[in-house]
Amino acid sequence: MIGFMRSKRLIASLASLLILVSCNTPSKYSNNTPTRTNPDVIWDLTRNNTQEITNITSAAPQYNHKPTATPQLIKAINFDEAFSKASSGNTAANFDNTNHGNDRSEWLYFSPADYSSAPLDTLYAAFRNTGESAWTEAYYLDFYAGSNPSNKEQIPLSNNIHPGEEAVFQIPVTTGSENWKACWELKNPQGESFYEFCYNHGNGTNAPDSNPAQNTPNQGEQSGEVYFAFVKTNGTAPAKFSSEEQSAQFLSSSPANGHTFPAYDHFENLTVSFQNNGSEAWDSSYALVFYSGYNWMHANVFNLSGSVEPGGTAAITMPMEIIEDNDNWISCWYLSTPDGKNLSDFCFEYYTRS
Repeated sequence: MIGFMRSKRLIASLASLLILVSCNTPSKYSNNTPTRTNPDVIWDLTRNNTQEITNITSAAPQYNHKPTATPQLIKAINFDEAFSKASSGNTAANFDNTNHGNDRSEWLYFSPADYSSAPLDTLYAAFRNTGESAWTEAYYLDFYAGSNPSNKEQIPLSNNIHPGEEAVFQIPVTTGSENWKACWELKNPQGESFYEFCYNHGNGTNAPDSNPAQNTPNQGEQSGEVYFAFVKTNGTAPAKFSSEEQSAQFLSSSPANGHTFPAYDHFENLTVSFQNNGSEAWDSSYALVFYSGYNWMHANVFNLSGSVEPGGTAAITMPMEIIEDNDNWISCWYLSTPDGKNLSDFCFEYYTRS
């Protein structure tokens, strides 16, 4: 019994010794373990995180953006440059020109400017070749409407112009009129028109005895923002001329003066007749010339067809467009000799009613 008790005490002493030894043995990680003076918490509001935030921010890329006038933008933008680049690819769409094959043109300027009143002996009209073909001396301006201020119907180009270059046509001005308006077409060697324009000198009004255009203007022609046929011309016919060789008498119009046409968007015909009272026959160089009122015929000149012998009758038919409703109109014309003399003149008054 005594031996058993001694053994039990010995075992208890050994166990206590082992416990004491294990508590005093240092861990291999003990030197790296931080000493915490505060209890662990999920969010420590007492910590100063400025240094940590600075370290994180310094690792990110740096952008030196200036403040912008538009808060939504992260950096300043040169809007003029941006829009010019965006529109540069579509510049040709803004040109008021006609595309004919490889020939295209951009209008540049007049010298002197439109509606100038100072006397001039040369009118300069400048274009840029925006097509694919080089312009040679076979390219030219062809007079087609108004009063021709030059002694030439066609004005050729004086040098070769490559695509992108500027071309300047020199139109010699020989007229002594202070006021006139003239229109030309820019044509290629095949006679195909790919640009047309008009120039106004002074107030842009043509004298009634001015050299008339022999070509027909386009039906879409406008004067400023107003459709050209709504612009009234306040002109007078040249003094009536009659000789033994050249003499005429106005006979009638069909329909008669004072006629009422149905209104809106259709065409009518006006036929006028004259008697040849002279000793010379008339040919296609004789023509009706518009001089005053409204011109809904889409042409300033209508030439006779065929010939009219002395004592014979000439009938000229003009197609007339009707657009407006409930209006009164007047259109005045004269029968012109080849050199512009007035053999006979008339005014046709009519109405449009719905």
